[in-house]
Amino acid sequence: MNEETNKQYEQVCEAALNWVACLRSDAVSEGDRQAFSLWLGEHNSHRRAMDEAQALWDDLAVVRHIPVNIDKAANRSRWLATAMVAAACLVLAVFLWPQLPSDPVSTQYRSAMGERRTVDLPDGSVVHLNTNSTISVTYTDDQRHVDLERGEVWFQVSPNKQRPFHVDAGEARITAVGTAFNIYLDDNSTDVTVTEGVVEVSDIGQTGRRLHAAELLLENQRLITGIDGWELSSSDDVSKQMAWQRGELVAEEMPLPALIEQLERYQQTRIIIADPNVAALTVSGVLQLDQPEASLSAIAVSLDLQITPLSDTSVLLLKAEQ
Repeated sequence: MNEETNKQYEQVCEAALNWVACLRSDAVSEGDRQAFSLWLGEHNSHRRAMDEAQALWDDLAVVRHIPVNIDKAANRSRWLATAMVAAACLVLAVFLWPQLPSDPVSTQYRSAMGERRTVDLPDGSVVHLNTNSTISVTYTDDQRHVDLERGEVWFQVSPNKQRPFHVDAGEARITAVGTAFNIYLDDNSTDVTVTEGVVEVSDIGQTGRRLHAAELLLENQRLITGIDGWELSSSDDVSKQMAWQRGELVAEEMPLPALIEQLERYQQTRIIIADPNVAALTVSGVLQLDQPEASLSAIAVSLDLQITPLSDTSVLLLKAEQ
């Protein structure tokens, strides 16, 4: 177990011992029990630490209640052996237990809809989460592993050749030692853009429809993976893909349905296009993601459309009445 993970787990174990003492005291309240239930459900490591804390507490109880007045030699030998075993267990628990390896502890980070969040990881790497995104981070002695569960994230990875940095997103694994890259995961594809250094993208799943098993991406290169294959492209400037960090969406002849799909990532309102003529329109410009409603209004004005409310959570985009 590395030093960072060991320290985190020691803190969890200390909290577990405090909960054992609290729950076994005469002064425990119903509020204490409710707070304990919430703590126990926060993470799997809390349950494991609680099991070990209860076992340690029981070992202490055995030593404390060893009889001291035993008349028969046989009984005295039996209790002496029990005491020695209990004492040995106690020594192992107190002095060796924090050093024993355990399952790596994962930490989850997420952003709400419409929120952009920056997280400093324990190894010195920095993560920027776009709207409605979730990652799970697990560190071991020989690697740093991230699962991108949903959304879009930009990573600035702290160099460490002895501990590669892996990100699993959909059916793709992105590996870097020290670099910066952006990943956008949707239902059908994984979009990887390298802004600094080099990353390797490899295939996690097994399928005959994919044309690539691995691809090395350089700075300013972009790779979109999907079930029908991988699409690699290069650009002298990837700032358009990174515009979300500035709270902007840069559109260059973007089909209106694709733009609407992006705006819906930042708000609860569903935007419906029923007219094929409206769906065929394209948009160019810079939109403000922090103000999706105002951006939609600006689109409607520029394309001569009208916004018709259908419910509290949906609107219809139509051609404006002449």
